[in-house]
Amino acid sequence: METAGTSVARLGAAGFAQPASGDGGGAVLQCLGAGALAQIQRATIGLAIWDRRPRRAPPRAIATLLARPPFCLVASGTVEVAIRRLRAQLPSQAGPILADIAALARVFTEVAGAPGVRLRLEHVADDACRLFHVDAVRLRLLCTYAGAGTEWCDAEGGLHRMAPMQVGLFKGNRHPDHGPRIRHRSPPVSHLPPTRRARLLLCIDETGVFE
Repeated sequence: METAGTSVARLGAAGFAQPASGDGGGAVLQCLGAGALAQIQRATIGLAIWDRRPRRAPPRAIATLLARPPFCLVASGTVEVAIRRLRAQLPSQAGPILADIAALARVFTEVAGAPGVRLRLEHVADDACRLFHVDAVRLRLLCTYAGAGTEWCDAEGGLHRMAPMQVGLFKGNRHPDHGPRIRHRSPPVSHLPPTRRARLLLCIDETGVFE
């Protein structure tokens, strides 16, 4: 779905201001606190970004996971059940990453009003999902722990890239409002040297969408 225009507003940790004025298109909110992610429910917002920099992903956990061949791990259920199922698929060194995933899953369920989550943790080393698109979900949370972050496109064709540890909450085509949608994609990496292609990506959806 195309948008007529995109504006960007930067909010403080507790800021809930109107999005920056533009030409009537969708707004992207960039905030410093998790609470502002709830603004994704406003009809004028297509993407809310929680800027957690300079927070860094635990280097030992990252190194352990990226030392494995590319993988895609999926776990669904209530937050507690999904985390337990994901933990069973991960080495013990991934504990700090798992704790962060649990915290983000709780934020997602609160904002989405969802009883459960579908967690997908991927080690990606190719050009997966390289076309700009809008997801067939109501809401989707994306966070890149390592490597190049998710790219999103504004209505003027400007390309933006999320930084590692930033959290993006995207409105999908199944959201009930008729507001803006922000097209996004996984960044192309095949042109990079093999040592720079690896990404560790977390995706959180509601349960029942893909089951």
